[in-house]
Amino acid sequence: MVKNNKLFCVITMLICSCIIFTGCWNYREVEQLAIASGVAVDEKSDGITHLTIEVVNIGRDGKATYEPKYIESDGYTFFEAARKAVTKEGKKIYWSHAKVVIISEEIARKDIAKYLDFLFRDAETREDIWLLISKEKTAGEILQSKGMLKPIVSFQIDDAMRSQKSITRFPFIQLYEFFDRLFYKQVAPILPTINLVEQHGEKSTHVGGTAIFKGEKLIGFLNEEDTKSMLWLRDEVKGGLIILKNAAGTDDNVTLEIYKSKSKITPIVQEGVLKMKVEVDVDVSVGEIMGTSDFISSPGRQKLKAFAEKRVEEDINTMYTLVRDNYNADVFGFGRNIEMKMPDVWKQIKDDWDNFYAELELELNVKVNIRGSATTRVPLKAGK
Repeated sequence: MVKNNKLFCVITMLICSCIIFTGCWNYREVEQLAIASGVAVDEKSDGITHLTIEVVNIGRDGKATYEPKYIESDGYTFFEAARKAVTKEGKKIYWSHAKVVIISEEIARKDIAKYLDFLFRDAETREDIWLLISKEKTAGEILQSKGMLKPIVSFQIDDAMRSQKSITRFPFIQLYEFFDRLFYKQVAPILPTINLVEQHGEKSTHVGGTAIFKGEKLIGFLNEEDTKSMLWLRDEVKGGLIILKNAAGTDDNVTLEIYKSKSKITPIVQEGVLKMKVEVDVDVSVGEIMGTSDFISSPGRQKLKAFAEKRVEEDINTMYTLVRDNYNADVFGFGRNIEMKMPDVWKQIKDDWDNFYAELELELNVKVNIRGSATTRVPLKAGK
């Protein structure tokens, strides 16, 4: 009797599960949605928010044709502009597949946070969406440019962002990371920048460089070379290249490929002065020698090593002085580092951190380890 009761309960639960848990509660046909791949945000002269939304065109058979379609919409808020886009497309904008958000420089200089609130608050928007600052006149023209490798520009930008580790020319920042840093005063927020370049008579997107923020406002930019130096101090260089022009006093240019890097940042107090001790340890291989100089033998390799270490140190120091003196923005996270490693010191200086940071010096040591020379062990020379 007990077994029969148990069997009855099991069968009843299975039947109920089949009734309750079949299908999706919020199921919608794909043909009824406008699937957004990216959005550009601009502001009109009257303060109206202007959105340019790139959507993936869906064929009648329900398959993506991978042809972009653009919807432009205005509103007093981001949400209103997004909702009014429905009246133009006839379909609700579906944000879950959006890859990028491009913000105009004009908006970023005023207050970027209020234009991102909807994206962070909306349940459909992914928190790992990319944020970029347009260096063109508008953000919309970036999104409506021609994709060179993919017809959907947002997807092409997404691919470029994911290749950051092998390029190290822009920071790797997503929506949730930017918001974390936006409201944490010890770290100045940064975002990658994007512009248009002409190739074969067509303008296409190019990601490179950094936008620097103080709170919610954009205050300046770093070019691609300075961005790489900045990433050393953030311990975010994981790959890429070191280009050495006129290496070790020669006329030859050398390319070193980075395959491992570690930056150790430690706050120290010397004779009552607070400093940041930075140790950069990077493993490279000789990827290219544009000339006949011998940088492969032991003596030649030592010359190249010393030259590379000096060049990286000079680049980092130049960039650090520029950011500290011109922007007074701690994009490196030194304040957070001090708070974690020297909490007592931080309690004394946190209320006056901007002034302390303005005088903060680096004690920098770069170590370059040349581990190999790709598949060639001798410099290439023409026969005589």
